Amino acid sequence: MEDKFTDVNEIKTKIINLSATLNLPKGTEAFISDVHGNDDKYLNIIRSGAGNISRKVGELFNGRLTIPNQQKLVCLIYYPEDILKKITPDLEGNDLEQWYMDTTNQMIEVLRYVAEKYPQNVIDQSLDTKFLDISEELVFGNLRAEDKRQYYREMVKQLVKLGLVDEFIISLCHAIQKLAIERIHIIGDLYDRGPNPNKIINHLTETWQNFDFEWGNHDILWLGSMAGSKLCMINLIRISARYHNLKLLEDVYGIDLTSMVKFATNRYVPLPNFEPKVAWAGMTDEEKDIDNCIQQAAAIMEFKLEGQAIKRRPEFGMDDRLLLDKLGLDKTTVTIDGKKYHIENGCFQSVNPGDPYQITHSERVVLIDLINQFIQSNKLNEDMWFVADNGGMYLEHNGSLLFHGCIPVDQKGNLLSMKIGGKEYAGKEFLDYSEYIVKDAMRHPTTADCFNSDFLWYLWEGSNSPLFGKDKMTTFERYFVDDEKLQEETPNPFFDLCNEEWFANRILREFELSTRGHIVNGHTPANENANPIMADKKVIVVNGMFDAKHNSKIGGHTLLYDSYGMRLETLKPFANKNKSIAEMSDVVIDKEIVEHSSERRTIKDTDYGKNIQKQIKHLREFC
Repeated sequence: MEDKFTDVNEIKTKIINLSATLNLPKGTEAFISDVHGNDDKYLNIIRSGAGNISRKVGELFNGRLTIPNQQKLVCLIYYPEDILKKITPDLEGNDLEQWYMDTTNQMIEVLRYVAEKYPQNVIDQSLDTKFLDISEELVFGNLRAEDKRQYYREMVKQLVKLGLVDEFIISLCHAIQKLAIERIHIIGDLYDRGPNPNKIINHLTETWQNFDFEWGNHDILWLGSMAGSKLCMINLIRISARYHNLKLLEDVYGIDLTSMVKFATNRYVPLPNFEPKVAWAGMTDEEKDIDNCIQQAAAIMEFKLEGQAIKRRPEFGMDDRLLLDKLGLDKTTVTIDGKKYHIENGCFQSVNPGDPYQITHSERVVLIDLINQFIQSNKLNEDMWFVADNGGMYLEHNGSLLFHGCIPVDQKGNLLSMKIGGKEYAGKEFLDYSEYIVKDAMRHPTTADCFNSDFLWYLWEGSNSPLFGKDKMTTFERYFVDDEKLQEETPNPFFDLCNEEWFANRILREFELSTRGHIVNGHTPANENANPIMADKKVIVVNGMFDAKHNSKIGGHTLLYDSYGMRLETLKPFANKNKSIAEMSDVVIDKEIVEHSSERRTIKDTDYGKNIQKQIKHLREFC
C-alpha cells in the first residue's frame, strides 16, 4: 500500500507541475531561411536571439546604462570569448576586478530576466553543469535579501580571484542565448554555397533542443546524393565548384575527388563562362582552373543524365530541357523554341551527335566512383539523417504553416496536380507524398536509375516542384547563351497571389489550419525590395541570409513569435563576424509588428500545451 501511495503522490506532483507549466508565457520562436551554409551569419542571428537579446537589455537597463554601454553589453553576450580577449588586457588591478564585478552582475540580471518565463528544469538545461550550483543560487536566489547580499558578492569575488570569472561569464552568455529563443525554425536551404553547413548542424546538436528544418531544393541535392542519386550528386558537385566549396566535400565528408579532378583537367580547359563565382582569400590560379574545369565536366554529365531522366519520366513534363540534341553539327549553335542561338565558349567535346545523352565510359567511371563514396560516407549519412529526422517538406506549428518555396498553383490560384503511377497529387497531398519518397530513398540508397532518385532530382528543378517554384532551371542557357530573356526563370503564380488574403486562406484551409493562422515562407525573393508581409499580414516571407556583397541596404528578415505576438525583424547587412565585433553593432535595424495579442499567450495556447493537457488527462486516470 505504501508503494502505491507513493506512486499516486508522484503522479499528483507531476500533474501539479504540468498544470503550472501551462500558465507560463509562450516561448519565443525564431524563423530564418536560406542559410546556405553560412555559419558565421547564422550564428550572428542565433547568438543575438534574432534581435531579442538587445530588446531585453534595452528594457532592463533603460535609464541605467547609456545606449553605447548597452550595445557593449549586448555584443559581449553575442561573442563573449572574443570580447573578453579584446577588453580585459587593457584593464588591471582594481579596475579589472571592478569591471568583472559589474559585468557579472549585469549578466546575472539579464539571465534572470530572460529566464522569468521558464520552469527551473528548462533553465538548468541551459546552464553549464560546471557552474550549476553557483548559477542556480544567483539566478533563483533573492539578490535583494539583506542577509544574503554579502554571500552573493563573495561568490562573484571568489570567481575573480580563482581565475574562473571569464569561463563563468561565457557560460552565462551562452545560457542567455539559449533562453532568448525557445525554438528555431530553419525554413529551407541549410545547404548550398556556404562552406560550413556542418558547423550549423554541430551547433544545433550540441547547444539546442528545439529546432526543425523545412527542406529547400538545395537540401534535396544533399539528401538525394546520400541516397544514391547521380543527378543530385553531379548538380551538387557543379555548384560546389562554382562557389569554390569542394573542400567541404573533401575535408568534412571524406569524398576523394581525385578521379573527377583528373578527368576534368585532362579533357577541359578553363573558360570565362565557368569562372568560379567567388574568390576566397589565398585562392590560387590552379584552384580556380580546377574549379572551372570541374564545373564544365559536371555540367555536361548533368545535361546528359537529365536527358536520360526526362525520357524515362514523361510524367515530369520536362521535354523543354532536352537541349543537347538541339546543338548544331559544329556545336557552336543551339536551337531553342525554334530559334537558333550562338553558343558562347562551348565545351561539348564529349557529346556524341548520334546519341547526345550517352554517358562515355570515362564519365561513367567517375560517376560510379563518386556516388559510391557519397553513399558510404559515414559523416554525410549522419548529417543527412539529422536533417531528415528533424525536418520535412513543411511543418504545421502553433497554427502557422511553414515551408520553403511554394504550393504550386495556376494563375487563378487552383492547385496544380502531378500524375504519378495513375494517381493525381496536389497541395498538401503532394508535399506528403514528396516527403515519403525522400525518406524512402534515404532508407534504401541505390545507384540504379530508379523512380526515387529521379523524383528527388525533380524536386530540385522540376516545374511543379514545391521546393523550386519556377517554370524551369536555365542552367544551360546561363552558361552558354548570352540572352537575358532566354535565361529567365518565371516564378510560379503562387508568389504573386500571396498578396491576396483569399489565396492565403485557401492555402491554410488546404492544410486544415484556421484562417486566423499565418503562412511563413522561406525562399530568396525575386525582388529584395518587395514587402515581406502580405495578404493582410497572413503571409510572411523570411530570408535572413541576404548576401552583403549585393550592396543591399538590409541583411534580410527574420520573424519572432513570442507571448506578445509576431514581429518581423529587418536585419543589418552582415559582412563578417570580426566587423560586427569591431563595430559592436546590433543585428536588427528595424522591426514591424505582424500580430499583437491583447492578452499574453501562454503555453496552454501552443501545440506543446495541447500535448501537456493530453498528458495530464492520461495521468488523472491513475489518481
